[in-house]
Parts: sequence; C-alpha cells; structure tokens
Amino acid sequence: MTDATSPLVFTDNPLNPLEVALYEGLADPSKMGLFEQLMLAADLYAVPEAGAPGSDPAEDGPRVLRQGEQLVLRGVVLNDGRDTVTLFTDPQRAVAMFGQDTRILAMNGRKLLEMMGSTVVLLNPDGGKGLLLNPEQVRAVLDHAPVPTMPQRPTGTVQLFKVPELERPVVLIDRLNQAFAALPVDAAWLARAEWSPSGQPGWFLDVRTDRAADEVKAILGRAVVGLDFGQEIFDVAVGKAGGADGVGVKVV
Repeated sequence: MTDATSPLVFTDNPLNPLEVALYEGLADPSKMGLFEQLMLAADLYAVPEAGAPGSDPAEDGPRVLRQGEQLVLRGVVLNDGRDTVTLFTDPQRAVAMFGQDTRILAMNGRKLLEMMGSTVVLLNPDGGKGLLLNPEQVRAVLDHAPVPTMPQRPTGTVQLFKVPELERPVVLIDRLNQAFAALPVDAAWLARAEWSPSGQPGWFLDVRTDRAADEVKAILGRAVVGLDFGQEIFDVAVGKAGGADGVGVKVV
C-alpha cells in the first residue's frame, strides 16, 4: 500500500461514457443512481499486487479474471489509517496513478464490488473524481437492479449488410474504439444484420484476433452497456486474424 498524503484532485475530463454518468451524478445527486447501475454492468479497472492474476508483465491489455483465480489488488492508506482497494473507471487513470508499466485487471463492476467484502473502495483517486465508498455504501450500490439488457441473439442464420454513411452509429463506434484502445485486435468490422427466419435486426461485430474469444466478447459486451439498442441485437463474433475482409464499417 502507498500513503495518501495529499488531497484528491477533482477534474472535469471524463474519459468515457461511464465517467460522464459519474460526473453528472456528482453534479446532481438525483442522477447518481444511474451511474451506480451502469458501474455495476460496466468494466471497472484495478491494479493487481505483484504475483497476483493480471500482474504478469508479459500480458498485454486488460485481463478478465477467470474462475478459481484469487483477486489481490493494490490500494492506498488513507490519512485516517484505513486501508482501501483502489478502483478506476478507465485504465488511463490507473496508469496515471501507478505508473506507465502498470498491469491492469478489467472486471465486471458488480462482480468486482461483490468481492470487496468489508474493504473500503476508493474510486478514481489522483487526478479523477475521487469517490470513497465504505462497505455499507458498496452494499447499497449492489442492491441496484441490473441495467435492462437487449434481446437475446436468435437462433438461425444471419445476413450481413453494409452500413450507409449517414446511418453509421457514431456513439456505438466510439465505444468500440475506446474498448479497442485498451484491447488491441488485428481488425474489426461492424455491419447491419438480420437473423432469419425471425427477421430480428441488429448489429454484427466481426473481430479478428488471436486473443481468447470469451475474453474479447466479455470486454466488448460490457463496453456497450448503457447504449439504447431498442429491440435490436448486438452480436460479436471472434475469429483468427487474416482471411477475407468482413462486411460493414472497418472499426479497426
């Protein structure tokens, strides 16, 4: 643990949509509940202690904790002597606090907070909107109902279509670009899609990478939490690098 000897610095520089919700909640307490809901469904970022899962310097980018691995995270000691676990809403904030070579663990917010037990959580210290959550506050956050999810991917075959320039989903593409900045892949294409025989419409993301498919899908799925897809699907397919180009907008 390191000592927290200076006051937290508050800035107005949200790095992603989750932080926009956080800043709106800090400005207007009536909106904090929405941020807490989104935080439970989104990725949060932490820095593992040396030797813990995700601390290996050979690993690249955020890491999703797998079943059976024990979580041991870094934190700071508050001026009143209390130990904390330090969590972040963006990996850049972890790097800013712990250094450029910091290894970062990405994990679903609800699952991560459920593991905190009686630990005090310090969210986004050192340059971000610092938020201190005592154990009872963490439990109150966990009482929020899950964010509504989009319809499940239907069975059947999917047909892909190009995306007209004027119909490109700018916000969705921005979310994906933010995710890919921390999760390097070889290429990715976003296409309009329709599943038959149901006729269910949606979006299809074709990702090419050698990384584990379950890890990629988990990170990208949580990257789009909070977006309003209506009754449409957002589906992700992960394949090996190379081969013919995908259909739609080349995101990476």
